Amino acid sequence: MKWFLRLLLWVNGAIVLLTITGYLASYIAPSRIAFPQAVGLFMPWLLLTNLIFTIFWLFLRRRWFWLSFGCLVLGVGQSSRFIGFNFQQESDAQQLGICSFNSQSYNESDHLNGFLAEIHGQHQLDFICLQEITDDHLESLKKTSELQHHYFHRGKAILSKFPIISQGNIQFDQSVNGCIWIDIVYDQKTIRIYNLHLKSNQVTREAETVLDDINTNRAKAFSDMRRMVSNYQKNSVTRKDQVDRILRDIDHVSHPMILAGDFNDTPFSYIYQQISNRLTDQFKKKGLGIGSTYAGALPGLKIDYIFADENFEPLDHSILKTPISDHFPVLSTLKIKN
Repeated sequence: MKWFLRLLLWVNGAIVLLTITGYLASYIAPSRIAFPQAVGLFMPWLLLTNLIFTIFWLFLRRRWFWLSFGCLVLGVGQSSRFIGFNFQQESDAQQLGICSFNSQSYNESDHLNGFLAEIHGQHQLDFICLQEITDDHLESLKKTSELQHHYFHRGKAILSKFPIISQGNIQFDQSVNGCIWIDIVYDQKTIRIYNLHLKSNQVTREAETVLDDINTNRAKAFSDMRRMVSNYQKNSVTRKDQVDRILRDIDHVSHPMILAGDFNDTPFSYIYQQISNRLTDQFKKKGLGIGSTYAGALPGLKIDYIFADENFEPLDHSILKTPISDHFPVLSTLKIKN
């Protein structure tokens, strides 16, 4: 029995080291060391494993529980990016509602119209930021959502209740990845809305391949997993460069702003830290429960966000579980501070 407990202790130590590596990912640029970014993919499971070890050692009345417990305490600030304990939700007569949703190549189906019709009246939607969309369905989506103004560019669209006074885009390449923005006037104030879609990791396809092979060809499954982690590390560098371009644009904006979209990266990543240094993650302020926004083969990931600057007061935040995409819609309500 002693040898088994010592083996578990070594495993526990390895889990703690990996978890701390995941914590450090926020502060190490992927262009310097990319491995910590890949650890972020597994942080929900590493945190859960630390919790299980803490309970296990406490049950056995072993002082070793401090190993995982101390690791969890060390990362409380970062864990709150993924786990919300905000039970008080608010509302205000002057609030604005915004939704971000990656519709997973919406041109292949027409589920989004039905979904918008279903939630109409249940949630305030003044802006909808869509990724992986085509312009074929925009008119019907505008009719269903009752948002009559829009800007579309290369697979990204923003639907707005308010007239658009200016618009533009930050295009990274010839793909759907990029960032678009609009300016509107509300309560005599100009507000900028950004909608971004950063470089994808192809996690869904890679993870499904791993799951398919794990029972029939374990060697190939582990090879697939190494490739998935390698791709994530490489794409982390690309996303860092993309975020740098967006932040340079933000530096020139003087009015209130909201940044929403599919970041394709975790709350423990370097790019999350770079953005949260300037803007506030609405989930961290008003989210409740597990913040998973990804419904693909690798569960537990939070990769879709709504950020706002200090001009806004967060009121509510929710993640709607729907099977119409491999992402879940993210909704926030907030108001401009006086």
